[in-house]
Amino acid sequence: MNVIESVLANNSITWHMTPPKAPHFGGLWEAAVKVAKKQLYRQLGNSRLQFEAMSTVLTQIEASMNSRPLVPLSEDPEDLTALTPGHFLIGAPMQSLPDHDVRCIPTDRLSHYQQLQQLHQNFWHRWRTEYLHELQKSQNNFRANSEIKPGRLVILVDEMQPPLKWPLARIVDIHPGEDGLIRVVTLKTNKGIVKRPIVKICMLPQEETDENTSLLEPSAGDSSLQSVPTVGPLITDT
Repeated sequence: MNVIESVLANNSITWHMTPPKAPHFGGLWEAAVKVAKKQLYRQLGNSRLQFEAMSTVLTQIEASMNSRPLVPLSEDPEDLTALTPGHFLIGAPMQSLPDHDVRCIPTDRLSHYQQLQQLHQNFWHRWRTEYLHELQKSQNNFRANSEIKPGRLVILVDEMQPPLKWPLARIVDIHPGEDGLIRVVTLKTNKGIVKRPIVKICMLPQEETDENTSLLEPSAGDSSLQSVPTVGPLITDT
């Protein structure tokens, strides 16, 4: 125990425990677990997998959930990277090898490995859609979209992205309409400058707003506590 305490002290790590018998204190990470369970029931509910196959699929799903962008890594306008749960686990974002999209191929035409990939890909596309939807719900709460401004890091909504791929971009210009509302933005991506409507972007939370209130700490009673664009939890094998 003394060794553990020494390592924690040297790395400035402090533990904050929730009270016993109080799972509702962990609403943020419990919400992510709830989402994962719901998608697992949808995708694997009727499957009959052996232990090795189930372990493979769950490991892939774990990597998918831990690849999600949380907040920008820096305020540098040239930096198009985001902090992910993978950084806490392995010190870098999660990566995956490219694979064929087998979601629309009948299961009886797939090999055993391809059937596992189909389960993973179906989970990825459903869960990723829900995650982006939660980010967009938070975005819609911004007052007169005043938070859409140059320099903000955003996720590009692209339904064709393979597992673990999150296209990121920085807002470089905004284009208000005659009513003063912003509906179109110019973005800088790794592939160049593009223009997109705001319905095709999801802004990542930033630490503070103009009123010095944290977007990462929703107020008490806020229904957004059930969304998942927060740091916790890290989905790990147990």
